[in-house]
Parts: sequence; C-alpha cells; structure tokens
Amino acid sequence: MEIKTDGIVLKRYKTGEADDVTVVFTSTNGKILISSKSTQKITSKLKFCLENFSYNAYHLIKKNRNSQFFKLIGAQPLKMFENIRLSLKKLGFAYLVVELLSKFLELEDAQVEIFNMTKDILHIVNSGLYPNIELLESFFKLKLLKLSGFDLTKDNNYLKHKDTKFKQNLNVILSSSEPMNLDFDFDILRDINIFLNSYIIQILGEDINSSKFLESIKYEK
Repeated sequence: MEIKTDGIVLKRYKTGEADDVTVVFTSTNGKILISSKSTQKITSKLKFCLENFSYNAYHLIKKNRNSQFFKLIGAQPLKMFENIRLSLKKLGFAYLVVELLSKFLELEDAQVEIFNMTKDILHIVNSGLYPNIELLESFFKLKLLKLSGFDLTKDNNYLKHKDTKFKQNLNVILSSSEPMNLDFDFDILRDINIFLNSYIIQILGEDINSSKFLESIKYEK
C-alpha cells in the first residue's frame, strides 16, 4: 500500500545508529507509525519533516498489510511553526497538544475533525495574534474529549460538586466556533484546566507530563 498524505508529528524515537520511528497524526489515516533510515544524520534532507508538531506532506509505503509501520519514501515540510519554538509557553502548549493526541488516538483510525482542529490551533498559536494560551488549552481539551467520546459538560456525576457558573463556562468554551473571541480571567481558566486535567487523568489512567510543565511556567510569555 502506497499513500501520499499530510500529517502532524506527535513523537519521534531514535532507533539504531541513525534511524527513526516517528508517530504522525495524518489527515487521511489517523495516527500512524513511520520508520525511516538515516534520518538522524546531519546530511538527511528528510529530518526536518520528523520534528515534533511540525506539519508536513508525506510519501509512504507499507509492503506488508500486517505491519504497523509505514516506510518513509519522501517528505516535504508544509509548516514548521517556528514562532511557537521561540516562546516557552507556546512550546509547552504544543507539547501538551501532541502528548494528548498520542494518548487519545488509536493507530490508523482517521479522525478528520480532530486533525483539522489541531492544525487550526497550531496556526493560531504560531501567528502570535492571540496570546491567551490558557483559553486555547481549555478549548482544545474540551473539544478533544468530546470528539473522543467523553463530553465532560454532560457528565453530571463528575460535575456534581461544581456550581452553575463553572458549568456554564465549560459550555461556552466548548460551543465556541472562535475561542479567540472569548474573554475569561486567568484564575477562572486555571481552575478549569486543573479540573480538566483531573478528568483526563481519570480517563487515561496516567499523568499528563506536559501539563505539569505548563503549570510551572504559567507566568512566562
């Protein structure tokens, strides 16, 4: 099977002396594993297309349908999101996005709506036009949960100790088509994100490492 697709890099593992296995969230095939030869070498023309949370076009082949791995034939960078890499807070948010996607997505299960949402959010953060990372964090988590089958706004058991205003805020964020136009205080968003983290940890059964980093740099730019 040979495919051409676009995708966002979620994680990259070095294998052997100079090879890689890269987890990529593609628009057509969902989360996939890509094996590549010699892409750790300085001279490799493909190495930049395997950088975390970069957006690229891929040419891939899978010779054995029973294999989990696609082999990298060629690739071309579409967006490296350079501005995200210049800000500690934006960088932390990008790592949160790819960590959550890595944990929620199943292999080779296309999720077009989640893919488009992720790409749009990374473009917004990279543009520098919208500085409220905490709100984008809340929006992304709520949308990812809902699109993965976990609508927190309807989980009355988990929300039973929260007041009406808190529940309303969750609904406003989740239902927004343009979260950039919303306006919430930092402390409100911080409480929402802490609550969302506890809900996600309960679902996954494991910690969210990047959320701890984001919390440690909450006053950074």
